[in-house]
Amino acid sequence: MSGGQKQRVALARALANEPEILLLDEPFSHIDNFKKQSLRRSLFNYLKDKNISCIVATHDKEDVLGYSDKMIVLHDKKVIANSKPQKLYEDPKTVLIASFFSEFNVIEDSIKYANQLIPVDNSDLKVTVKQSYFKGHYYLIESDFQGKPIFFEHPEPLPKEQSIFLKITNKK
Repeated sequence: MSGGQKQRVALARALANEPEILLLDEPFSHIDNFKKQSLRRSLFNYLKDKNISCIVATHDKEDVLGYSDKMIVLHDKKVIANSKPQKLYEDPKTVLIASFFSEFNVIEDSIKYANQLIPVDNSDLKVTVKQSYFKGHYYLIESDFQGKPIFFEHPEPLPKEQSIFLKITNKK
């Protein structure tokens, strides 16, 4: 059996015991994306329907973001955050928390996600494009601002060395 097949069998065996609580460590890491999305939804819907508590250890936000009632973030064996996923996403207190969710920037001691920066005609935040990365329905643009990398999203790739002005939005 493949690693993904073994993982699915292990999940089925754990559920067959009708547990009150389930501990999952990287439960979808070896499962291909084709099956992962539907398996994740099915598993967490089943757990909620059966009122089975579940603790998931993961490095993949997709494993927990849409399903968790609470998230605990650990770093160096210490709890650094304990809150609802939406609250942690909307107000990441550290770069470690922000990095779990998405590409981010630190601008004037404030953490801003790449999708919170939009091009405008003029602003104090003038960047130089370094690279465009295709991400599906958008491009992640890596740029330079005073020697620091700044990331933002754009519907199209941008030419290297193009200067562009950015504005910070409140969008999360």
